[in-house]
Amino acid sequence: MTNNITIHILLNPVAGNGKALKIFSKLKKLLIQRKIRNYLYSSSRPGDLTEIAKKYSDQEHNKKEILLVIGGDGSLNEVVNGIKRSNHPETPVSYLPAGSGNDFARAAKLTNNPEVLLANLVKQKKPEMVDCGSFIDNDLNTSRTYFVNNFGIGFDAYIVNRTNTHSLKRKLNKIHVGNLTYIINVFNALKNQDTFSVSVFDYQGEKHFDNVYFTTTTNHPYFGGGVPILPSANIYNHRLSTIVVQKPSLGKFLRLFAKLFKDGSHVNDPHFHCIEAKEIRVKTYNKEYCQIDGENGPKTTYDISFKIDHFYLQK
Repeated sequence: MTNNITIHILLNPVAGNGKALKIFSKLKKLLIQRKIRNYLYSSSRPGDLTEIAKKYSDQEHNKKEILLVIGGDGSLNEVVNGIKRSNHPETPVSYLPAGSGNDFARAAKLTNNPEVLLANLVKQKKPEMVDCGSFIDNDLNTSRTYFVNNFGIGFDAYIVNRTNTHSLKRKLNKIHVGNLTYIINVFNALKNQDTFSVSVFDYQGEKHFDNVYFTTTTNHPYFGGGVPILPSANIYNHRLSTIVVQKPSLGKFLRLFAKLFKDGSHVNDPHFHCIEAKEIRVKTYNKEYCQIDGENGPKTTYDISFKIDHFYLQK
């Protein structure tokens, strides 16, 4: 052995339309070359990585053991949920982004280069404490669940639901252009997404909004694969941000979208609202889809209590 660290790899083999497998293949070669001990745990269905991560984190591990997830934002979400529900919720995790969106990696400025990451891991730097969101569904009285990016209702969730459930995505994935489905469904959402009413509660009380196009509670600036919806947000400020966008005309919406990418001045528009706090409650009054870290949820009304939380990231 030329190095005494041990890496436990949690792999989602279908992430990124095959990207995860390619990155794992490159990493495996490096591990063999450098004689670094490693173990592979591969998921075969949704929820596998949560179970594997919990089982790993239920045990004590020394600082030379590293838990590394290779996949997309949904894979990281599963692993964080497994860790947070374990006997050792402070267990650090490392992440090689290999999904289609990779919004958390963008926010945390993570590398997707296995060689660069491995060089960093060998140095055994102290893990960073970074923010994540957590929530309880008040209607269902669920246990606390965690997210690394955002919990969205409305426009973005409509797109995610259509993209994840449409047969076209599977067909396009076979020729490695699955992201086209997302683009197609943006236009579909512009045409078909309805408006709804939302109440947002924070330490100052209730704020009610009608004619809402979407609301998202976010941990950092990005959603939808790099869209900087709230440039000021970050994973170190110990606050969540609930964004509410009321529906303008189509022309105004497109101008807002242009400002979003140009200079971030969309946040000053009267249709755009932002509430920041450590704890936020969001209640909707119309049946809408939701998305959590890019995974679609059912079409229903929501009464969600959000709270800021954290996990440890080994960069």
